[in-house]
Formats: sequence, structure tokens, C-alpha cells
Amino acid sequence: MARRVLPTMLKLAVMAFADGEPMEVSALCARQGVSTKTFYKYVARYRAEGEAGFEPRSRRPNNSPNQTAFEVEDRIVTLRKQLDDAGLDHGPTTLQSYLWRDPTMKGRVPSVATIHRILVRRGLVTPQPHKRPKSSWIRFEAPRPNEWWQIDFMQWTVATGVVSVFNTIDDHSRVLVRSKAVEHPTTIEAWATFCEATLVWAMPAGILSDNGLAFSGKLHGFETVFEANLRDAGIRPFNGRPFHPQTTGKVERFQQTLKKWLRKQPLAADIAELQAQLDTFADHYNHERPHQGIGRVTPASRWHASGRATPSSDPLEHPDYAPHKPIRHDLTVSVDGTVGIGYYVIHIGVAHAGRTAVVMADERWVNVYIDGLLIRHSRLDPTRRYQPSGKRRGGPRQQRLTN
Repeated sequence: MARRVLPTMLKLAVMAFADGEPMEVSALCARQGVSTKTFYKYVARYRAEGEAGFEPRSRRPNNSPNQTAFEVEDRIVTLRKQLDDAGLDHGPTTLQSYLWRDPTMKGRVPSVATIHRILVRRGLVTPQPHKRPKSSWIRFEAPRPNEWWQIDFMQWTVATGVVSVFNTIDDHSRVLVRSKAVEHPTTIEAWATFCEATLVWAMPAGILSDNGLAFSGKLHGFETVFEANLRDAGIRPFNGRPFHPQTTGKVERFQQTLKKWLRKQPLAADIAELQAQLDTFADHYNHERPHQGIGRVTPASRWHASGRATPSSDPLEHPDYAPHKPIRHDLTVSVDGTVGIGYYVIHIGVAHAGRTAVVMADERWVNVYIDGLLIRHSRLDPTRRYQPSGKRRGGPRQQRLTN
């Protein structure tokens, strides 16, 4: 805040009055818009300090008995660095939760606003003026544990390459029911991840996912293995609308937290080592980390706080999708002799690398034509991403076209 600068005419009047020149002080102060108390204050300063007495001065009090102690500030800064180095949340609300658990801080834990001001003063907060306020979001939450789970997958890099991680959380309690690393995000792996979660947290009444082919074939006119098995178990599968990730926002937000933590860990040598890291984080996330979205309690404690929902005792009806007309794709065969259609990678042959292939595909079959000739006709295997030619490996080496 800018400090007030004394008007020149008022300065001259103060100097004249201090030198003994008579004047009507009340009328002068009324014209200058100041009180007589302020006028005499500057007269006293001028007599004591000369013109330096007119310089603006801070209004900060000489002492602040309610100011946060320096050792408390240092504890906040140290704790924030420890959480940041571990890849964990370290905002003011989280810091306050950890300080409450510290017996040495009993009776000295500052408010969230005070912790924020301390972080700003220490230069540890990056302003985000364009961030959308939380109050603008329309929130929804399952009324009970296991009412429905949210499932999604993300990609992560290990020493051997890029792998996928399926993550499933309970919508009500935010419990991470399972985080599993897999080679490819197939519908079979999605079902395996789900089954492993039910061994610990029982079966939910529903599953919420996006429209990825690992979970749902509704947009493509067929039922995936994942959906079919859920309906057979009396569990309702349902999906968000396309291009609306907010529907599965809880698991999407969780994956940001997980990635932030994984970036602070050593690079996993393989899937097994990555899985060990995921299991470590799951234990911390469920049983130690206070969750701001559920009143700063741990997810496990909220899951156990109320009765859980259960699936239907009878299998659910399966959808009756009408056969879809094959969709045409005009694609260039890659140098390794494959073309990609959505989730699938279809092998054609390196002899056709660089040529244009007309691919006619529906949910079950694929036909590949090159120069009007049928090169391949095969049934799609939904359990795997790479669709091999089915021919026996070996034989004479094929001539590759120049790229």
C-alpha cells in the first residue's frame, strides 16, 4: 500500500508555524483536509528532525504479540520441503493436518490462511490468478462406500519402456482399491485389476469409466469382456459422455497425485518394481494421507465409517447391439508392416510398407485391401492390442520397400 505524501502547502505552513509565524490553524487544516492533531504532529516532527520529519513512515506496530513464532514458521517451511521431496501434497491445508499430528506443536498450529501467508512471505507460493475457483464446480459423490468405483488407466515409463497402470478408486471414500501395472491396457487386464480389488474391498454395485475400449464398447456397438463380466456379476457398468473427463474426475485427479509421487521415486527397472512402488503409495494414500475432499480424514477411515453398497443378486441384462456396418480406413502401412485402427495394431507385412491400405473393420472382423486385392481377412482378438497375421514365423526374408 502506498504511503501518504504530505502536500507542499501543508509542509510550508508547518515550517512557518514552527518558526513562530502566527496563523489560524483550524481554518488552515480545514482547507488542507487534515485534522489539527495531524498538523501539530508534523510541527513536533519538524522541530525535532527538520525536513526529514515529513518523510512517510511505516504504520507497522513496534511489536506484534500475536505474530507466529519464528520456530513455528521454520517448522512449516521444513515440513513443506520434506513433503515436496517425497512427492506428496504440501499445500497449506495439508501442512496444517500434519502439524496437528505433531505433539511438539500442540496449541501452536496456525490457521490455513496464516500458513498460506507464511509460504507467500518465504517465496514458496506461485500465484495462479487464472485458476478456476473450486466453488464453480458441480460436485457429485456416491452416498455409500462401494456404491460405485471409478476406473481409468494412465501410462508410465520404466527402464524397459512405456507400460500402463490401471487405477480404481471408491467414489464415496476415495479409497484406492487397486493400482496395477500392466503391459497393455486391455479389457482382460481391466477385469483382472477389478477382481484383485474385490478380494480386499468386496464387490461394488457399479463401475464408472470413460469410453475407452478397455472398459466399454458402447460407442462402437459391442460389449467388451469387462462390461459383460460386470453384468454377469450383477454390477452396473456406466460411462461418462465423450470428451467430458470431469465425469471420472476423482480418478483423474488421483492420477495426477500418483504421477507427482512417482516422479520423486527412482526409475523402476521393470513392471514388478513399479508394482512395488504402487503398493507402497496405496498404503500411504489409504491409511496415512489426509484427503481434503472428504473432510481431511483418511480414505480408509471413511470407507469403514458407514455400511457399504452391494451388487444385484441377479445378473443384469446385456445390451442387444445391432451389427455395425464396417468402417473404411485409408491408411499407409508403416515400415514395420502394420497399420493402427483405434486401439488395435494390425499386422499386414513388411513387403507392403509404405503402400496405401484400405481397411474395412467392424467390432469383430477386419479386411485389408491393397490395390483392390484382399490381403488379409481375420477376426479381431479383443484380448490383445497387436493382431498378428496368424502365419507361421520364419521362411524367406521379405523385401522391404525403401522408406
